[in-house]
Amino acid sequence: MKRILVSLALIERQQRWFLQRRDPGANVLPGRWEFPGGKAEPGENPLQTLLRELREELDWEPENIMELAEEGRIDGDTELVFHLFHCSGAGPLSTSLAWGWFLESEIPKLPIPPLNLMLLPYLAKVKEPRRPASMER
Repeated sequence: MKRILVSLALIERQQRWFLQRRDPGANVLPGRWEFPGGKAEPGENPLQTLLRELREELDWEPENIMELAEEGRIDGDTELVFHLFHCSGAGPLSTSLAWGWFLESEIPKLPIPPLNLMLLPYLAKVKEPRRPASMER
């Protein structure tokens, strides 16, 4: 079975969550709204993946990162392992994709991929105590 490690950022500002919309012409999940992040490259740990993806996708580095969870799912012959991080910080996020800041209640109304939909319960958990992610790179 193939195993894919994915780091995702749940970026929060003023009780709103950042999502970006995939290109409508994309081959995979066109036009769907999703949390930023992506697949690990060989040798990367989850935090390194997160920071690289945020730099590449948003030209942004978070000031605060808290590891929320590791969530696994089987999709056909592939095991997807999501590493979720709550991120916050100032500064603009820069992307060529459509994007927005959404209330937690608005997100389920958007066309989002099913695997992102399963992450919504974690939005409520950001108020719970958790351990800081190591900022080692």
